[in-house]
Amino acid sequence: MRFKFLPVLLFFLYFIHTAAGQSVRHTYRFYKDLLVAQPECGPALTPVQALGSCAAGTTGGTYPDDRLPCGVQRTVYHNTLNWGLSYPNDEGAITDNYSIQMYIKVTDWGTTWARIIDFSNGALDEGIYFKSTPGSEDRCIDFYPSGIAGACPFFNKSTYYLLTFTRNGQTGMMDVYVNNTLFTSYNDAQKRYVGKAGSPIYIFRDDRLKSCESGSANFAYLSFSNKYFSQTDVDASYRDICFVANVNTYADFSISPNPSCGFPKNIVVTYTGIIPAPGTGYSFNWEWGDAKVISGSGMGPYVVSWDSGGSKDVALTVVNNACGNSLYNRKQAVISTLDLEATSLSGTCETGSGGKITLNGSKGVEPYQYSLDSVNYQTDPVFVVPTGSYRVFVKDQNECTVAKTIAVDFKSDINLNVNADTVVCTGQSVTLSATGNGERFLWSPDAGLDNPLSNTPTATPESSTQYVVTATKGFCTISDTVRVEVLPNIQVSVTPDATIEYNVPFQLSASSPQILNLNGATFAWSPPDGLNNPASQSPVTILQEDRTYNVEITSEHGCKGSGQVNLKIKRTESISIPGAFTPNGDGKNEVLLPVLNDITSIQYFRIYNRWGEVVFATDQLNTGWDGRFKGAKPVSGTYVWEIEGTSGKGRIIQKKGAVMLLH
Repeated sequence: MRFKFLPVLLFFLYFIHTAAGQSVRHTYRFYKDLLVAQPECGPALTPVQALGSCAAGTTGGTYPDDRLPCGVQRTVYHNTLNWGLSYPNDEGAITDNYSIQMYIKVTDWGTTWARIIDFSNGALDEGIYFKSTPGSEDRCIDFYPSGIAGACPFFNKSTYYLLTFTRNGQTGMMDVYVNNTLFTSYNDAQKRYVGKAGSPIYIFRDDRLKSCESGSANFAYLSFSNKYFSQTDVDASYRDICFVANVNTYADFSISPNPSCGFPKNIVVTYTGIIPAPGTGYSFNWEWGDAKVISGSGMGPYVVSWDSGGSKDVALTVVNNACGNSLYNRKQAVISTLDLEATSLSGTCETGSGGKITLNGSKGVEPYQYSLDSVNYQTDPVFVVPTGSYRVFVKDQNECTVAKTIAVDFKSDINLNVNADTVVCTGQSVTLSATGNGERFLWSPDAGLDNPLSNTPTATPESSTQYVVTATKGFCTISDTVRVEVLPNIQVSVTPDATIEYNVPFQLSASSPQILNLNGATFAWSPPDGLNNPASQSPVTILQEDRTYNVEITSEHGCKGSGQVNLKIKRTESISIPGAFTPNGDGKNEVLLPVLNDITSIQYFRIYNRWGEVVFATDQLNTGWDGRFKGAKPVSGTYVWEIEGTSGKGRIIQKKGAVMLLH
């Protein structure tokens, strides 16, 4: 459950009686202070550093934002490690019969022990602790020195728990509740966990006997009471913990009716807080703004009225006369300014002689309902009616109503728009479109249409066709036409298949008799290898191997046609070696490679220096010499080579010669 409330109101929920023998309860909600909830008179909490030699920060705690399990995002109090809180217990609220409740989420367990409550004013090690257990990150509750009590391990660092420590002064039994479940009962016959008037009670702060037994937690709520809590009391606390921890009703009041329908009207303001009538010990200060107070005093109730609409502020300050503490609450009375906008739509072909009325409520409380007679209401703001004059009504959620008069006339309103005439290629489809307010559509002729009753049929005509569409709305019709021109298939003429010379330029060409304007057409030859311009109508190719080219021509209207040409290379068997190469690292002519034509394998390719040493040898195609010998840099000079290869026809070709290495 989420609550909407003013931050200044988020304090104490329960009524406190501080007279001797009566119920005492001091509650703290930690909205960036450690004060008791207003307007009650009670002590403030004090940050206190742990006794002993433990390292502690210079600040006792901070006020971070945290999200409670019920979804409320709010400020909480976070105690610094080795710091705790001191409750002075000046009035002796905590003696042998008491209840201490805390709504907390532990964020740091400390080491092995973390003191929860200390009743000894730091003098004894006896107390209630969170204690670690081997093999688990979770913690147990330990009534030291008696030992662990309840399920163990149980508590983790990611959960808010409502912990209730309640002691029965008559039986000496200490009951510990986790949320609304009785976690354990401890027989405190030795009165280890009993408070004394004027002796502080410490929360999350350790004694000096055993140092560094401290933890850190986020505190959303803390209360001290001189009453023993039963299971029923704990159930009520846990059921309403989000409300109890966040909302203070000391200055609460109701406004009825709210919103109010129109003005001026009498509105009753009634105090609904927890102070019992007649409010003895408290002052009630009301603020009415520009309202007229008709009757009422003190706690109220009051009868007031306003002479204008809108949101009106009503405020109450409750003052505790004993100590001057006060609590302020402000609410808004909404005086309805409900309005109605009514528009009419003339009668159309659809309704014959009638029209429509559309109503729109505003400035009221949604949802709105609408009526033509103030008796029968509907949520639909549209009414289909014959021509005439009407009294129309709107009613909001608060039963407020407003009426207006409106007239309805008649006029034809059918309209139709179609797409422009279009051109398609043979076999292609086009979507026809008819828009407007027609309810039904019919296209004719229906030849080539996938659905002549659709307003967006797909047309695939075999020849040029003029389509007529007729739209119908009620008793009216309207027609328009769309012409679809069908272009003939694109036939492509390509250069005939040919046998061409090896590495000799050869021009290709493509055309179509159906494309009169070739300048508006596009050409795409594939593959692009060997072509000087694959997007040209007449590209030039230079080939070293057989190749098949495909060409696709696209007309300016998007029609496509394709053709193919097969080119074969005249085979001339040859091996040649360049007369010089320059392996100097400039990236040009770095490797001496044989130039092969129709050679399928190499038996050997050897190079000799002037002393007859073989400086390079290979039997692999496309492998050459980089001028190095035994890893040394190239040496300028003349070298002798010899090579033997086999042609594609099986012929053995041998050659010898010399090459100049320039470095």
